[in-house]
Formats: sequence, C-alpha cells, structure tokens
Amino acid sequence: MNLKTARLILSILASMNILFFFLCFEKIWIIIKFFFNSNFSIHSSEEFELISALIFFMLFTSISIFYLFYYLKLFRVHFFDKIINRFQKSNYEIFTGLILILVLLFLSLTAPILSPFDPAFYKDIAITKLLPPFSEINYVKRNINIDGINENNLLKKQIFENFEEERRIYFNDLILHDSLVILKKFQSEEKLNLRELETINSMPIIYSQFFLLGTDEFGRDLLSRILYGTRISIFIALLSVIISFLLGSIIGYVAGSYGGIVDALLMRAVDFFLSFPILFFTIFLIAFLGNSLILLIFVFGFSGWMYIARIARNETIILMKKEFVQLLLLAGQKRYKIIIKHILPNSFSPILITIIFLLSNVVIAESALSFLGLGVQPPTPTLGGIIKSGYDYISISWWMTFFGGFVLILIVLAFNSFAEGLKKSKEF
Repeated sequence: MNLKTARLILSILASMNILFFFLCFEKIWIIIKFFFNSNFSIHSSEEFELISALIFFMLFTSISIFYLFYYLKLFRVHFFDKIINRFQKSNYEIFTGLILILVLLFLSLTAPILSPFDPAFYKDIAITKLLPPFSEINYVKRNINIDGINENNLLKKQIFENFEEERRIYFNDLILHDSLVILKKFQSEEKLNLRELETINSMPIIYSQFFLLGTDEFGRDLLSRILYGTRISIFIALLSVIISFLLGSIIGYVAGSYGGIVDALLMRAVDFFLSFPILFFTIFLIAFLGNSLILLIFVFGFSGWMYIARIARNETIILMKKEFVQLLLLAGQKRYKIIIKHILPNSFSPILITIIFLLSNVVIAESALSFLGLGVQPPTPTLGGIIKSGYDYISISWWMTFFGGFVLILIVLAFNSFAEGLKKSKEF
C-alpha cells in the first residue's frame, strides 16, 4: 500500500468528519445543553442512545483533529506513525475494507447526530412524498408561545418530540391577502391568519428544506432512514456474530481437544445444522415466535456457529499434536487452560476471517427478511425495508431502491474486502 495515498485518504476522511461537526454544531449544542441542564442523568433508552452517539461523535472528531495536525506536520504522534506504517505493509483489500468499515461504523454510531430528521417523522405527505434527490421545498412555521415552557422541557421537545419539525407547514405556493395567508398544496390549500405564523415586517418568514437523497412514499427523509437502517443492520450483525463465535468456538474447541465420542457427537450436531436450510429455519421460527429484534439476533447467531465450530475443531486437532501442547498435558495442565492460553491465540486468525465473512452474510440475510416483510417491522427503518418500499414505486421513484441497495453493497463489500485482504496477508 502506497504511504502517501494512505495518508491522503485518511486526511480527507478526517476533514469530512470535522465538516460534519460544523454542519451538526447546532444540534450538538442543543444536546449538550439538555444533558448539562439535567446533570447528565439518563432516564430512557432514547437519552442513552443520544449521549452514546454524542460521545462517539466527539471521539471521532477529536481523533480527526489530531490526525490533521499530524498530517500537516504541526506535531508528531507515534500512534499515527504506527498506524501509517501498518497500512504500508498491508494490501489494498485490507486498506479498502478497513476504511469502508470505519466510515460505516462512524455513520452507524453517530446516526442520531448526523440524521437531519427523525427517521419515522413525516409531515404534509401530499407535498413531501416521493421527492427526488436534491429536492428543496418551502415551508412556514407556526408561531408558538414558549414563554411558559421550562428551558429543559423545551430542549427535550426539540430533541425527542420533533418540536421544530411539527411547527412546519410545507407548501407549493403562498398567497397573502391582508392578514390571511393561503398555502397552496397541489389540489388543496390551507388558510391561516398571519398572526399564527412567524413573521418579519408583517410578512411570513419562508424557510426551505433540502432533501439530499429525497423522500419515501410517506415523505420521510431517505438519508435519515438509510443512516438508521445501516445502524440497525450492523448492530444485528455484530451481536449475531458474537453469539455465533461464543457457541461455535466452545463446541469446536471442546470437540477438538477431547476427541473420541465427544468429538463424534458434537460434529454430528454440526452436520445436522449444516444440512438444515437456514432460511427455512429462520422463517419457521419467526412465523411461530414473532419477528422481534432480539429474536432476529438470536436466530442469526444460531445459524452461523457451525462454520466457526468446524474451523475451531480442525485448528485444535492440529495444535493438540504439537509438542508444546503434549508437554503441557503431561505436566498436568488442565485442558481449558491450554485452550484459552495457547490454542485460542494460535488458531484465532482463520476464525476471525470467518467471523468477518459471517458479518456480511448476516447483513444480507437480515435485509432479505426485511424485504420479505419478516424482519424488523416498520416504521423502524431497515435497508431491506427501504429497498422493498422503492421496489413498490420503482417506476416513479428509483432513488429508494438505488440508495438502499448501494449502501447494502458497500457494507458487504467492506466486510468481504477486509476478510479477503486478511486471507492474502502474509503477516496474518
């Protein structure tokens, strides 16, 4: 990998991160004020999700600032020297996959900060639905008296209850007759008194909203939904693969280290699950138990452990024949300690590659189930659900299927490229 290219790409990513910080500064400041006023006490999962996103966002931004100082040679950081030298020794597949994974992790972890809208929020569907990418529409705001609202309650409404968005009234055309405001909305219209709206010099203030990737069939911002859909897909994949790793490695290491009847029984169980159609098994469980997020994680976790178990068992059998392992057994060392201290570290490389491939498989499987209506249910955004919505309107709104599918391809490409790079690497 070329050293200058690696430095340049990392500096571009760092610059983009800082740009996002300035674009989201108003939202970040409101969130900081809210948690500062509430003494950083967390009372709900939404607040925990938001403070976690803020912490990750500030962490990424801090690293980006330090890296840019390093790139501009304002000071030297040995940590960045080690990373750059590591990239120089790696191949293009590892570098490409790792960069894509870092970008996807950044977008997923900071989705509540980066997303311009609540992914489930919609308003004035007749005007906002199925807007193409780079669309811009006008709106006015209702004039609401906030004198009696506590500052912290107002901040909470702005962050969690779409307070500012609910005040908006989108329109195609505006007609003003004295104190009467007529807002045209295609075939319909809405009449309001001028006093009900925010005004300047006795004229309603007209704002505009830009939709970078357009909107869906309900007028929901597609960019926000894709950010949250990516977050959910990666969240399900990571937790599922952790379950697969724990279950598969335990079974594989036990079978390989003990051998005999234990190995035979456990491997026959692995063969049984490998011969069973995973998609059918998943649909069967969902049909009987429902399709909650927790169930999907466990279903995908229990559908991938067999591959890890086989690799762990094969690697263990090879290592158990090594002289140093035989000496440890003769010395009375317990098998589980040998597995943890010696076999696991020496056999983890092929298992890690399998885990990374499993991540992309889980993302594809989750998207497929969501496309079929068996995955995470609406209005929770998923990539498969976004692609399905776009498929229903493919003749008039190509962007939903295109952008949803493009992000799905990027996720799979990131994991597969990284795993292929590790397979080809001589140092791994």
